[in-house]
Amino acid sequence: MVKNLLKSADTNFQGKDANEDFQFYFHQHWVRLIWPFVKNLIYSAFIITVGYITFITVGIEDALTRRILLLVFGLLFLITNIELISRFYRYFLYVIVITDKKVHRIKKTLLTFDDHQSMDLWMLQDINKCQHGVIQNLFQFGSLILEAQDTVLRLHFVPSIPKKYAMFMRLRERARSTLSQTARTISNNYLEEEKKERPVASTPSRKEVLYWTHAGH
Repeated sequence: MVKNLLKSADTNFQGKDANEDFQFYFHQHWVRLIWPFVKNLIYSAFIITVGYITFITVGIEDALTRRILLLVFGLLFLITNIELISRFYRYFLYVIVITDKKVHRIKKTLLTFDDHQSMDLWMLQDINKCQHGVIQNLFQFGSLILEAQDTVLRLHFVPSIPKKYAMFMRLRERARSTLSQTARTISNNYLEEEKKERPVASTPSRKEVLYWTHAGH
């Protein structure tokens, strides 16, 4: 039941056209979360260390000063953890959705940011795969750069990038083939309608042929 609900939420995303068929989606690679987590550990350890030195090692006699400092340290610790939670939310609200016709890059925050960029698969001229450094090659992530005329869509921290690159190439060719077939169908239908509307010359009967033959003599 939960799996079906998740699948429904993924396939019926905001901005999806009724004629599009969902293919797959992905978030950025989990390595994207390492630095925010490490930064939170560093800040938290620093706040706890300074607080320990201030209240335990040095000691403050004045009760009001102790309360003010305790409030300051508590607020700093809270802000640090709120930033980490916000970073996790941004990670899960940044999603790339691929249908049989388009690539959708959806970037959101809880309140302040909502960006949706789409690109037609059949218009893609170049699909470039970039992996730089030992870390990216070891964990199989990198960047995909999608170019279509004057538009460039950059997808960073793409997980399992060799597989995603192959899927993009295959879907692009399929989209182009479908577009070509649709164009041929429309052209054939137009020609058929034109033939139906075109007046057909009547064939003279045998009597008319004989009449005009004798008339000529």
